[in-house]
Amino acid sequence: MRLLIADSDPTLTELYESYFSDKGYQVVTASNGLQCLRSIREELPDVLVLEHKLPWGGADGVLACLRQDYPFASPEVILLTSQKDPQYSIGGEIPEVDGYLRKPFLMRDLARVIQRVGSQHRAAAQ
Repeated sequence: MRLLIADSDPTLTELYESYFSDKGYQVVTASNGLQCLRSIREELPDVLVLEHKLPWGGADGVLACLRQDYPFASPEVILLTSQKDPQYSIGGEIPEVDGYLRKPFLMRDLARVIQRVGSQHRAAAQ
């Protein structure tokens, strides 16, 4: 399964990449919205893990482009947020997300959500 993990903290992206690569995932990371969109356009991931406050577009900007460019074949999306209510925190037009985690969280919790939404993605593709 291909993961794209977009987070502005380089220490966290290194940790995510190492952890999930060791578990057999193909992992690509991005540190801002523009890098995230570039990676999506190079190869659509199965699961997109997206920090809400991502620089250069934020989660809502990335998700708006994703909805426009891939209306029928978008990846499963997991939102990482420090907000209590991710639907309220995104504001405006509420994009659909398949899962969310409130920071800080345990890596095993992220792994559980990725596994759950990844299996949804595989089932939808069949």
